[in-house]
Amino acid sequence: RGDELALAVYAGHPLAGRKSIAFAQTLDHEHVGLPPSTAVHAMLARTAARHGRTVDYRVIVSSFDAAFRVVAARLGIAVLPLQLGAIYASAGHVRVITLSDAWARRRFAVCFREFESLLPPARRMVDYLTSRVAA
Repeated sequence: RGDELALAVYAGHPLAGRKSIAFAQTLDHEHVGLPPSTAVHAMLARTAARHGRTVDYRVIVSSFDAAFRVVAARLGIAVLPLQLGAIYASAGHVRVITLSDAWARRRFAVCFREFESLLPPARRMVDYLTSRVAA
């Protein structure tokens, strides 16, 4: 499976009219971030460092939902999954802008030695995550 990261901004933000943006172009704005232990946080820090910058976090929140709520409250911008952004954008308070960076398109993998050797709960999880569930 995969997903795509996008930029969430509040309606009326200077970037709200953009269709696409490179992450480096967001670094002059205050961000809403996820905890430092998350993959997204590390990815953003590495990208900013490549540009000789750091991400200016106004606040760190514990979930995507909290991040969208903080963005909607006009307290910053956030890099979050595009698929979730559609839900929040439908309320009209948040705009979602695709990131043009190649790393923003992520691919996930579930790794194991043999499917048959997995315990039944693990098999069901793999089936669900890989859409192998029989109809």
